[in-house]
Amino acid sequence: MPRLLQKMANREEFEAPDWVTNNSETPPVTNKQKRILNISLFVVVPFCLWAGWFEFGRAQSGNWRAWVYTFEWPFFAALSFYLWRRLIKGDIPQIPRPDLEKLADEPRGKELQ
Repeated sequence: MPRLLQKMANREEFEAPDWVTNNSETPPVTNKQKRILNISLFVVVPFCLWAGWFEFGRAQSGNWRAWVYTFEWPFFAALSFYLWRRLIKGDIPQIPRPDLEKLADEPRGKELQ
């Protein structure tokens, strides 16, 4: 059995990191964080739209690969707007937390496969 698996087999030595064991709520978005998000949005969206327009010009001049980028950059702008809206509202994605009791009770055979 490799050394790492031997260490993991001893359950008394294993401690889950804080982000796994801490079940506290996510704090609300502060004003400073909102300002940083707003500044980021107002820099990123115009840049993405400009890059899409630039690639459209390259695509019309015969660069076939630029057609992909013509649609990709506005997609990035829309994605950044979507994420900005979620973060401003405080809808921060939660990290899934494993059930430590269930994992501790699993048979040892699954770990070795």
